[in-house]
Amino acid sequence: MTTSDIQKMQQAELHATLWNMANDLRGSMEAYEFKSYILGLIFYRYLSEKVEKQAAEFLQYDEISFEDFWQEADEEAKQNFKEAIIEALGYFLEPQYLFSTLIEKIKVNEFDIETLQKAITSISESSLGTESQQDFEGLFDDMDLTSSKLGKDVKSRSKVMGKAMTSINSLYLEFDNAEIDVLGDAYEYLIGMFEQTDGNKAGVIST
Repeated sequence: MTTSDIQKMQQAELHATLWNMANDLRGSMEAYEFKSYILGLIFYRYLSEKVEKQAAEFLQYDEISFEDFWQEADEEAKQNFKEAIIEALGYFLEPQYLFSTLIEKIKVNEFDIETLQKAITSISESSLGTESQQDFEGLFDDMDLTSSKLGKDVKSRSKVMGKAMTSINSLYLEFDNAEIDVLGDAYEYLIGMFEQTDGNKAGVIST
């Protein structure tokens, strides 16, 4: 299989998933709104996986997982580890806030949208006072997880976002090794799906 074939396959898979997610969300909100949720969740997965890979690299000779280390280490060790991750990436996520951890909670019906809110908030909070602070300030501001358009209560909003996260998790995305710019391609595809009458009105699905 050529590089071009792999690229087309990755794009097709990504676009199909984005289309299905858009159709799941578009009944309750405007196009420019749910675009922000989809892109925000993809970016959250991307940032989360970078933390997992960096943590695994730091712990590769200790024969311990990131989760187990975080449970067993004392506060000083955890602080030093956190600072090392921030030095490398500019931000940090605790194991409980990783995308993969929340996916496991979704599978056993223990996920709630408030945990997702804490996760994305912790990304920007971890960068406070560092050189990367400006890069993460307001990063997820367009993804309002308290919006009634996602559902009337926490349970219903959790169900909607859990379904969206499951769809994103189903994608085989090796961000560092992909033949496409996953984030850029997703943004361009979502923009192309909708014809917006103006910046504040609903778009319609293009055919």
